[in-house]
Amino acid sequence: MRVGVVGAGFMGGVHAEVVAAHPGARLEAVHDLDPAAARDLAERFRAERAEPSWADLLADPAIDLLIITTPNGLHHRQAAEALRAGKHVLVEKPLGVTPEQVAELVELAGRHDRVLAHGSNFVHSPKFVRARQLVADTEAFGRPHLVRVVFRNSGPEAAWAASKDLAGGGALLDLGCHAVELCRWLLDGADVESVSARLQRVRPPHDAEADRASGTAGTARVALEDQALLVMEFADGAVGQCDVSWVTQGGEQVTAEIIGTKGRVEVDLWTGMGLRAYSDKGYQDVWDPEQGWVHPEWEWIRASGYYHQDGTVIEAVGQGIPLTHGPAEALASARVLATGYRSHAEGRVLRLSGAPVGPGASTTAAGSE
Repeated sequence: MRVGVVGAGFMGGVHAEVVAAHPGARLEAVHDLDPAAARDLAERFRAERAEPSWADLLADPAIDLLIITTPNGLHHRQAAEALRAGKHVLVEKPLGVTPEQVAELVELAGRHDRVLAHGSNFVHSPKFVRARQLVADTEAFGRPHLVRVVFRNSGPEAAWAASKDLAGGGALLDLGCHAVELCRWLLDGADVESVSARLQRVRPPHDAEADRASGTAGTARVALEDQALLVMEFADGAVGQCDVSWVTQGGEQVTAEIIGTKGRVEVDLWTGMGLRAYSDKGYQDVWDPEQGWVHPEWEWIRASGYYHQDGTVIEAVGQGIPLTHGPAEALASARVLATGYRSHAEGRVLRLSGAPVGPGASTTAAGSE
């Protein structure tokens, strides 16, 4: 099966690496608005070519699957055009910036009988898969009543993250789509009844002096929320908390805690991997420069779930094996996030339908001050 990667940035490189390593796929083409970036990525992973034309990429009958890794605000249009052109599509998260966009893509995929998948690598990460298996043992851990997911980093470096049109939203959309989906998945797809959220903008946008003082001069400055806390109440009474941030220094944090009536399970994606290193000077790891004692990410592509995620899509396209985690989950998460944005704007807890939970309900459950 032949694959085209759309977007030659960091995530384009991640997916190109996976495709190049997978025995059931071949990297046919790389497309980017920057021809030099497309050529570099194509050469690095031995793609057949760098394709400068989006129209020619869509028209190429040799390409079965397109992996879209462009800015968030372009996902819907590009995925829709690819589906209409008869391509199977894997879209990096988020699948769309609104529930309406996601629903339209789901309908298009069904109408054209194409596989539509979305980036949700954490639910394919071996650590989180094992945690979910443990939690399912209710004899050992009891009924889960609280799930807390934390996804924090120092913020995006890509310039497009500063644009509402291209980014679609801030940290709640960009990181929250992961956190909400992981939270629901750990509870076996539990139904969400109500949502509350509190958004913050901690870092002033376009403040060069503050950038230099904090050592974040290379980080994109955004006029969007850079930190958020979202709380979901599930139909069975369980509570999910999603803590996301673009303003956390010291390396990326991806953790989950599932608390049951008889036990608990804790997951830390990037530590406890059996490898430690120390450097006075520090070195550049996958994300931020690391200094002192660190836990280098070995087998990063597999540990983070990307190899397993893309592998399920390649098998779905090539062998007809159903996706283990499909776009319906992306749609459910998009509805939660949209309700979270509205909850913050209105200052109250909202049902997933958009109706307030009660008179005078506020977002104190989401940690407002």
